[in-house]
Amino acid sequence: MFDAGEPADPQDYDVVCVGAGLGGLAAALRAHDLGARVLVLERSDMVGGVAAYSGGWCWAGASHLDPHGDTLEATEDYLDHVQGDRQVDRSARRAFLESAVRATNGLADAGIPFSLVRRGADLYSPAPGSTSEGRLFECVVPGEDLGAWRSRLRPSVYYRTGVSRDEAYHELKGDVDARLELARGREGQDLLTHGLGLAGAFVREVLVRRGVECRTGHRVVALTSTDDGVTGVVADGPSGTVRIRASLGVLLAVGGYGNAPDAADLEDVPELIEAAPPVVEGDGLSLGQQVGATVVRGADPFVVLGARFDDAVHPGTDEPLYSQLLENLGFPHSMVVNRFGQRFGDESYYGALIRGVRTYDARERRWANFPCWLVVDEQFRRQYPLGPLGPGAEYPDVVLRADTVEGLATVAGIDPVGLSTTVRRFNEFAAVGHDGDFDRGHLPFARAAYGDPRYEHPNLGQIATAPYYALPLHVLGVGLSSLGLAIDRDARVLRRDGTAIRGLYATGNAAATRELRGYVTGLANTRNFTYAWQAASHMSGPRRAPLDLSTTKESA
Repeated sequence: MFDAGEPADPQDYDVVCVGAGLGGLAAALRAHDLGARVLVLERSDMVGGVAAYSGGWCWAGASHLDPHGDTLEATEDYLDHVQGDRQVDRSARRAFLESAVRATNGLADAGIPFSLVRRGADLYSPAPGSTSEGRLFECVVPGEDLGAWRSRLRPSVYYRTGVSRDEAYHELKGDVDARLELARGREGQDLLTHGLGLAGAFVREVLVRRGVECRTGHRVVALTSTDDGVTGVVADGPSGTVRIRASLGVLLAVGGYGNAPDAADLEDVPELIEAAPPVVEGDGLSLGQQVGATVVRGADPFVVLGARFDDAVHPGTDEPLYSQLLENLGFPHSMVVNRFGQRFGDESYYGALIRGVRTYDARERRWANFPCWLVVDEQFRRQYPLGPLGPGAEYPDVVLRADTVEGLATVAGIDPVGLSTTVRRFNEFAAVGHDGDFDRGHLPFARAAYGDPRYEHPNLGQIATAPYYALPLHVLGVGLSSLGLAIDRDARVLRRDGTAIRGLYATGNAAATRELRGYVTGLANTRNFTYAWQAASHMSGPRRAPLDLSTTKESA
């Protein structure tokens, strides 16, 4: 354990965590408990980062939360299925999975209230190595536990909090009405669930119970370094520019680049409107490159579909807020179609639509499936939520309406013959309970999370009750960028030649995901806190010597 020694100058710390989201706070917790002097810097006025906006899922195999004897070998079998025949560094993947177990168990011992989501099946269950429950977990925290930081926690804008995932899937068995009713009954309790629960749990442990210093309104604009490595940061704060030294290391936990002007080009999508907080502009890439870090492409681009319903903005800003439709596209009586009125994927799982959205028709010289629309009928409107709109709500003007399918197509600019043909075919599938085109709802996870359990097939229902509605959809980022800083197993940032930059670490969406391929629900959050744990353990561990700060220079 590192010996903190005598109190140092207020601008002198051992560890500086850039970003007060999940990764920055997880590293701060670990470094603090190892005895380091820790400072967290956050560019916005809120804490919680991208995690606060998320669904709050976490995923790890063979942790202490599993009740069924899960193994890392089974976990690897499952990931082999997820990534298919794409190449991956299996030794690095195994190292990550082992680290994830240590981080999950260690953070739980440190007070993070991880709890199992019962009936929370792996996304691709029953694939080889998958489990019906045991790998998905969450955090639930009373808002009052955050004290003065409660008002600084970034609000949830996509999820109705108050009901845990475990209650929704295990006790309520996915009943949408029961979940909404229970949430309304708890509105005065301020029970933090989903992303707020996850972010709030770390805020409570780090900023409240441990009292780690966190300065909001401080954007790191440069790193300081010597020939030996990174020695600190330069930040623009409310009172001007400050220079802060970090004798053991700096962790970049600042998210991806979804709000950067060239984000759509980098991700190769027709448009990209970032649904994550408007603070992810690529700061990590810019800071890392200042000191010679290499940027690599890791995971595949990951986007979702969504829409703008009103004049809502991201909290604390005037940036327009678009609603992710993660939990809406899989309900019965709905489908997603392109300009030809054709479906292009399994709507019950939002990730299944990504390939279609990114398909470019070279012959026609345009995107094959964009623009696209969510088409629903009156049954859907009466029974299910849509973005911020509750069941039965009157739809705003952005949702187009007509009394016939052909009339709706004309109003929306969709091919009428194509749409009517697709609706007719879809209704035949719904009648027999099987989608013959895209096997919609074949995943148990999608049926439980995004379906209606009152239906024999939770994700299928005919589009047959007038009036009919069409919502123009947009391509939204969720903070998961495909480009990132190259890191090693201890989250050390690497140069192009593979050597580590001493004193510089990265985690979360600032670091490229190269040890895993494919999407697994909850894995991004676990990867974030795991590499944060690794970084703090490495920089604050018993064999770690402080950097020589005597010849510090500012990188530009």
